[in-house]
Formats: sequence, structure tokens, C-alpha cells
Amino acid sequence: MIVIGAGLLACSSASIFVQTDKVEINTSVPADDSLQAFIAPYKKELAENMNRVIGYATEDLVRNRPEGTLGNFVIDETENYLEEHNWLKGKHFISVMNHGGLRAPISKGEVTVGDIYRLMPFDNTVVLAKLPASELDSIVAYLRNSGGEPIGGFQITNEDFSLLKDAELQDTLYVITTDYLSAGGDNMSFFKRSYETVDTGIFLREALIKRVEKIDTLRPIIDGRIKL
Repeated sequence: MIVIGAGLLACSSASIFVQTDKVEINTSVPADDSLQAFIAPYKKELAENMNRVIGYATEDLVRNRPEGTLGNFVIDETENYLEEHNWLKGKHFISVMNHGGLRAPISKGEVTVGDIYRLMPFDNTVVLAKLPASELDSIVAYLRNSGGEPIGGFQITNEDFSLLKDAELQDTLYVITTDYLSAGGDNMSFFKRSYETVDTGIFLREALIKRVEKIDTLRPIIDGRIKL
């Protein structure tokens, strides 16, 4: 139903009266053949792109807590994409994303563009954040409380945490995340204490598509990066 409203719009001393009516739109309204014909080529092109095979998964990739193969895939290939395109510039970044952002598994067999869209249906972009090193305690506390989220670049257990690749914690903590989380989404309030964020403008979904096309074969990984 379309509602065409009525009322007074005021701007300074002038007023405008608008007459309104209700127009019902339902299945009794016949389809517009010309509109359907206009849309058809784009619909066909979209379907063909969604069905395009870009890789192969040797096993199902699923989300799980505290650690899952799907989350590890998203984290690792996002890091690999950024490294490949010189975004990290030699810095040791950790990665923090969210379990709830993984919307669909990737099944064993051929992987299509549509599979990555179902996994990441939102237009989230990759963000690089700089936080005070002390915020690592807040991140670890959050992970322990939530039961685990997709992470990379460090290892956490109930007793301890450590950076990977023999990295040492300096005054600044460099973190890979998404625009949604960098704004404090999913109650990740520690990101609000970032003193610098860079939105790369790279859609997370597109980075994953490019990486799957490059590596061709997805092999699920569980490496004990988070044990709670």
C-alpha cells in the first residue's frame, strides 16, 4: 500500500497544504510487461554472477565457538588480502570480528560468488584501527565473556594471551576489524577508544571473493588460536 500523506509543511512564515490518498497495491494489480522486460537482462546477469564458481571447499566451513573453521577462513583471508595489497605496511596487526556477522556456512564442494554473499550479505568494509595497547585486556575480557569470536594475530586461553609471529606488544595495538564493529557494534566498546581508524573502503565480501579466486581450494583450519 502506498500512502500519499496530507498535512501542513511549515518553512518560515509560509505553509503548504498537501492532500493525501491511499492507493492499494496487491496481487490483483497486473504485472507491467514492459518493466519486466527492462529488468530481465539485469536479473539474468546477476543470477549468472551469483552462480559463478570461484573455488572449492574440501570440507564444510562452519561457525563455532570458541573457534570455528568459518571464522578462521574469514580472518585469515582478510589478513592475506590486506598483506597482499600492502595495507599492513610491516606492522603486526591482530584481527577481531564477530561470530554473529557470519551469516551462512560454506558447504563442501564448489564455492560460488553467491556463497560469499550469503556468508556476508551486508556491505561491511574493512577498517584498520589503532588502540592503546592497554585495550588488549579489554578485548581479551570481551572474548572470554562472549565465549569466543573470530580472531587472528594472537592466541588466547583462559589463563593467558600472546601475540603470534614473536611480535612484542608496543604502545599501540593495531587491529583489523569492520566498520560496524569499529563504531562499537556488538558491544565492542573498546573500539570507541581507538585514537585512529582508517576505513579502507574495501568490502569484506569482495576481499574474500578475490582471495577464494586466488587460492582456489579452501581447507578448513582449526589451530587452537582461542581456547576457553
